[in-house]
Formats: sequence, C-alpha cells, structure tokens
Amino acid sequence: MKRGWRRIAVIVPVLLAAGALLPPLAARMFGWGPDPRVLPPRGKAVGIGNGLELNVIDVGSGSPIVLVHGLPSCANDWAAVPQKLAALGHRVVAYDRVGYGYSSRPAPSADRYTYDSNARDLTALLDALGIQRAALVGWSYGGAVVQTFAARAPDRVSHLILLAAVGPAQPRDDSVLGVILGSPVGPAILQWVSAVPPLSRAMTRDSLVQAFARADAIPQGWTEYTMAMLALPDTLHSFVLEAQRGDERTLRPEGLGMAALVLQGTDDYLVPPAVGEDLHRRLPHSRLVMIPHGSHMMPITHPDLVADEIHAFVRAPAAD
Repeated sequence: MKRGWRRIAVIVPVLLAAGALLPPLAARMFGWGPDPRVLPPRGKAVGIGNGLELNVIDVGSGSPIVLVHGLPSCANDWAAVPQKLAALGHRVVAYDRVGYGYSSRPAPSADRYTYDSNARDLTALLDALGIQRAALVGWSYGGAVVQTFAARAPDRVSHLILLAAVGPAQPRDDSVLGVILGSPVGPAILQWVSAVPPLSRAMTRDSLVQAFARADAIPQGWTEYTMAMLALPDTLHSFVLEAQRGDERTLRPEGLGMAALVLQGTDDYLVPPAVGEDLHRRLPHSRLVMIPHGSHMMPITHPDLVADEIHAFVRAPAAD
C-alpha cells in the first residue's frame, strides 16, 4: 500500500509538469504561436533619459495633440485617428508607453509601471520633442496617466480629453482576467496561456468581444494582431504590474482646472458610462459627449467621430 502511494506521489507531479510544459514546447516546435508578420511598423525611437526609448508616431503640423493609450495596448491601436487629426491641422504624437509595443522595458522597480512613472515619461517625451504645451488625450488607463500629468504640470496642458477613461468611480474587475491580473502568479499564468495558442486565442477573443461590445465589431485580423503584440517580450509582465499598481480611487479630477472633454460610449463594458458621467461631474470645466452604441474601442470603430470631436474641442474659443 505504501509503495502504491509512493508511486502516485511520483507520477502526479510528473503529469502536472508535463501538462504545464508540453503544450508550450509543442507550440514552439510546430510554430503555432502568433504570426510576427502582422506586427505594425516601428515609428521613430525617441530617448527620454536613463537609457529609455519610446516608440513614437509623429505626424502633421500645427497645434500639438498627444495620444496616450491604455493597457495592454500600443500607439498603433489609435488606428486612423492620428492621420485624421493631422489632416485637420494638428501635430499629432502617439507613442508606445514604457513596457509596450517597441518601447523600452525597464526593470520592474517599485517606482515603475505606475501612473506617476507614466506621467514622468510623458514629461520627458514632451521635452525631447520640444513641445511645451499640448492637448492630451488619454484612453482607458491612459486617462489616468494624463490626469496624473495634468495635476503635476497643469501649465503644460492646453486641453484634457478623456476617452473611455478610467476615473475614481471605476468598478472592480471581477472577470476571470481581472482575477488573474490581481494574482501574485498573474504573470506566470498569462505567460503560460500565451504559450498555448488555442487558449491564448480564446482568451484574447473573449477579451476583445468585451472591449468591442460585440463580436461582429472586431476588425478582421485584430485577434491575431493583438496576440502578436502581447507576445512581444515582457508585455504581459508590464500589463500585470500596471493592473496591480494602478488605483483609480487615488485620482483627483476635481483639482484639474483646464478645459476638459469626456468622450464616453454608451456600450462600454470595460469603463461603464457611469465612470464618464462621474468624471464630468468632478471636473470643474468639462463637457460630456456620450457616443450612442460606442464601445471601449471607439478610436477603431469611430475614428472620424473621435477625430472630429477632439478637433472641435481643441479649436473652440475659450470660455469666459
């Protein structure tokens, strides 16, 4: 009997190890992973000090507008919005935040992958590009970044645009992905899932259905593109660290005195409309635009509307 238990005690860990290791090994051996050919082209590398570089898309000329993406995301997720704003007479800067896309991956020290560190990076980027003052557009987590930046350097913000942006009223994420992101072993779990393409594709697809509000709104090829971006080195680790270190309740939009625009979709399942409405109430000088049937991914699904709203807001005469 004891010999039987000993045998089981040996076999079970071996089976568990095989179950954990074989799928990723098979995926690598047979090339079942994301297709790198769907990755977007690089922009220009801009140094921001301390050996760090940001991948930057810089188009157009005129009054500057800086686009700050969410998580996990990258500058390419703004799709046609930069070009449309440039055609309307603006210099538009979109960049991969530290930890994403083609930008640097610094060590995960305690003062990294936070709202504050992202605000510092944004300051350094504006300095490197010679931009003293700009309209800032923060999408999702990027909304927390621009709120943090605006609180630290209000003189450098001409207009604040919060697009599907997180705020103090953001509800807790109780989804499976939310639980994984909050776990100490979150990076290991996501890394394993990403190494098993059928699981990775299913999880990515489910997340995109939530983000786009419905399956038929997801652009063709977007699932493969998202998987390829997430497969870039240490992207998932950055994702988990930012999710764990970000607390929307620490944001103080009521202290921001610049003109603000809140763009909120009525069908946003990731940042519910109540969050945008709360931001509007808290911001002293804000305008709220609710986009009927708009999801969390309006720059992709409604690029003309997003560009036109930003342009009209930035060009509007200052209120007395």
